[in-house]
Amino acid sequence: MNDESDIRFAPVNGISELSNLFSAQKEQQINCYSLNLLLFSVCGVHFGVDAGQVSGIALYDGEQADDLFWFHEELGYGAAAATYISPTVVTIRTGCVSSYRVIIDSMEDIIEFSQNDIRLFPSLLEPFALRKGLWGILPRNEIMVLLVDFQRLLKKRRPGIS
Repeated sequence: MNDESDIRFAPVNGISELSNLFSAQKEQQINCYSLNLLLFSVCGVHFGVDAGQVSGIALYDGEQADDLFWFHEELGYGAAAATYISPTVVTIRTGCVSSYRVIIDSMEDIIEFSQNDIRLFPSLLEPFALRKGLWGILPRNEIMVLLVDFQRLLKKRRPGIS
C-alpha cells in the first residue's frame, strides 16, 4: 500500500475513506438541485415563485383586463385594502391560449436557491396552504419567504383559464 490510491482507501479511525468519498459525492448530487425564484412582497409579506412559471414581467400602467388579477385578491387576503408601492405585472405560463397575469408588488430579485433550503409547511397547515397556492417556506435573511405555485393557484381560482 505504498501508492497514494491505496492510502486513500485505508481505514482511518475505523471509517473507510472510500465510504466518506461516496457520502460526499451523494451529498453533492443532492445539493445540485436548484431553483430560480422570483422574489417579491405584497403588503409586507415576502413571496417567491419559480421563475420557470413566469413568461413575462412588465411595469403595471393602470391597465384593466379580464386576464389581469391583483395578487392579494388571488391569494384571498380578505377585505383589507392592499397598497402596492411599485406594482409589476407577471405573466404566468398556462400551457393554453388564455393568459394569466398577476399584479405583484415590490419585485426584489431572481435568485437561485438549493431545494434543500426549502421547508414544507407543517402537516396541520399544509392542506390550507395548498388551497391558497402555497407549497413551501424559504428562510432567508431572517425572514420567511412563502413559495407560491401560480399554476396551482390558477387551477383553483380560475379553472376557465387553465
